[in-house]
Amino acid sequence: MNNRKLGKWVGGFTSLALLAGLLAACGGNGKEATPSASSPAAGGNASPSASAPADPTQLSGTVKVWDWDEAFQNGMIAEFNKKYPNIKVEVTVVNPNDYLQKLQSGIASGSDVPDVILGESAYRGKLFDLDVLDNLESAPYNFDKSTVLDYVVPYVSNSEGKVIAVDQTLTPAGFAFRRDLAKEYWGTDDPAELESLLSSWDDFIAKGKELKEKSGGKVLMFPGLGDAYIALRGQNFVSYVNGSDVDLTTKLQAPLQKLFEMRDAGILGKNELWTPAWSASMAKGEFMFYPMAPWGAKWHISANDPEGSGRWGLVKAPEGGFTRGGTAIGIYKDSKVKEAAWAFIEFAYLSDEGSAYNFQTFGNMTSSKSFYETQQALIDAPGPYDEFFGGQNLAKYFIEKIVPDMQGESQSKYDSVVDGVFNALYPLWTKDASITADAALEKFKTEFKNKASDATVK
Repeated sequence: MNNRKLGKWVGGFTSLALLAGLLAACGGNGKEATPSASSPAAGGNASPSASAPADPTQLSGTVKVWDWDEAFQNGMIAEFNKKYPNIKVEVTVVNPNDYLQKLQSGIASGSDVPDVILGESAYRGKLFDLDVLDNLESAPYNFDKSTVLDYVVPYVSNSEGKVIAVDQTLTPAGFAFRRDLAKEYWGTDDPAELESLLSSWDDFIAKGKELKEKSGGKVLMFPGLGDAYIALRGQNFVSYVNGSDVDLTTKLQAPLQKLFEMRDAGILGKNELWTPAWSASMAKGEFMFYPMAPWGAKWHISANDPEGSGRWGLVKAPEGGFTRGGTAIGIYKDSKVKEAAWAFIEFAYLSDEGSAYNFQTFGNMTSSKSFYETQQALIDAPGPYDEFFGGQNLAKYFIEKIVPDMQGESQSKYDSVVDGVFNALYPLWTKDASITADAALEKFKTEFKNKASDATVK
């Protein structure tokens, strides 16, 4: 593949043919000269950090990490210590729901703060606003943000545009779907054919009505309004926060209009996200689709439908990709072991060897461009949940079909407020069909203002 095409990929995976070429392990840096094998642009094992020690055994220290995924850390630390034998990584398991409060308490007391800090999507904007994470583009890290996918950069940057974290795993999302139901009611379970049937949200609604009619109302498109909202809002990548000015109309008006159109068409269930009924529905075959990022194959679909191997598939959403969850990994600005902490983060989430272990063991997909340029064999090989999804190569589908549509979106402390207001309001929208999309938006603005009195809302 020529260097000009690689430049387009660096700009955001702009063509499917280009991606196919990338998976053929090509490299370049936007110039006619071919880069050396050790350069990040060539896809070698060079670290994104210019300050990585020549001899990893010379780096030592004890790095404290707070995480909720103990299995990941235990496995990754063992791999990390093969290269960095003199760095000890201590993990404290913290519930993600308690993480930010525990962190703030530790910072206030100055007694208990980890070196490596995680920011789950529900509170990432709030964490960034605390100004406790170090700028990874400065010394001693010297992180080069051009080594990761361009769309990821806004998700790991603060309000000043400084990169203060790396992504734990890519979270482009499509829809997990029930192959058995698609085959029964639409005559196909082929993702490519479903893409054609569901190319727009209008098509989606029409097929939803057909599904409801053919199944006698036994099968609907989504478990509830929450699932549809995740996709609709997630596809609107527009930044809606400028300082304390919050433009909810630009962000939410179109998604809510389409959401209420789905509700009124009768193609959505009445389940609320994360409830036992919502989880149980995956095994019951009551709904066709569930929003799913790469991590969802493990944590949602297979976990809630353990006997469902082979009856699931993955298809992109109508009109484009969206993000689903995600966790940022940063370094406490007052850490005493910054070099060791960065060595762990760089190895676990960015290096080719750490990314390969992460991908093969957990199905997690790194944001590092190098991995996708050099690891064609891993991408082509069956992943840990491909068989569960009817033999579909999930990684290739995410990379080739969904990632090209992804865009970056600035993070804000108000994001969690928006999510909280939606979660409080949408059960009422489910129950009361007289509420219109316009009325819902106005109520949304009012409730947001009540929870964020410092904001100017429009």
